[in-house]
Amino acid sequence: MPISKYFRDPFKWLLFEIGAGYYARKLATGPEADIRREFVEFLNLPPTQNGNRRVRLLDVGSGPGHVTRGLARRGYAATGVDRSWRLLRIARRIARREGLEIKFERSPSDQLPFADAAFDCAIATGVIYWVERPLATLREMVRVVRPGGVIGTLDPHASMSIARVRMYNSEHDLNRRDARKMTTWATSAEFNRRFEEADLRQLLTEAGLAGLTLERRMDGMVWFSKGIVLPRP
Repeated sequence: MPISKYFRDPFKWLLFEIGAGYYARKLATGPEADIRREFVEFLNLPPTQNGNRRVRLLDVGSGPGHVTRGLARRGYAATGVDRSWRLLRIARRIARREGLEIKFERSPSDQLPFADAAFDCAIATGVIYWVERPLATLREMVRVVRPGGVIGTLDPHASMSIARVRMYNSEHDLNRRDARKMTTWATSAEFNRRFEEADLRQLLTEAGLAGLTLERRMDGMVWFSKGIVLPRP
C-alpha cells in the first residue's frame, strides 16, 4: 500500500489542524504575504464584472483566506476551499469581521464540490507542491473553470532549499521572525517537491492548460505560472 496515501497525506492534514493558528499568522505578513500579493498582480485577472454578473474566482487550498479576502475586496465573487476545519473557521471568522461575503467550503483539492465550469478563474498558492496528487488537483481546477478561463499556481522552484533561503534571508536583511518563516517554507519544499521548468510545464499541460506563462520570482526560488483552460473535447 502506498505510503503517500496511508501516511503522508493524513500526516499533512494533521499538521494543518494542529498548527492552524500559527499558519494563519505566518501567511498574514512578511515575505510570503508579499509574494502572494505580487502573484495576484502577475495573473492579470479579468475585470470583476462580466456583463451583469461578478467574475467568479476559486482559491484552492485557501487556508486562512488571506488571498481570498484580497480578491473579494477587489470585487470578485470569491470562493475558498480547504480541507482543514480549523483554517476554515479562521477564514470565516476574519471574513465576517471584515464584512466580506465569501463562501468557504471544506473539501480535498482533488475532489472539488463544484459543477463543471462553475468559475471563471482558479488559483492555488503554495498548494501544488504540497498535495500528494498534484495532477489530480490541477485537473479538478481545470474541470471547474470554464473554457478560456485562467488558472494560476505559485510553487517552489527547484533552487529553493534551506541553504539558499538562509542566503536570501541574509542578503535581504530579513528580521528573525520573517527569516524563520522563509526557512520553514524551504523545509516544507525539501520535504515535498520543487519544480524544474520542464516538469512544471508538463504537469500543467497534462492537466489541460495551454498558453502557459511561467516566471521565476523571489530571486528565482518561486514559480509563478498561469494558463488558459482548453475547450472541452
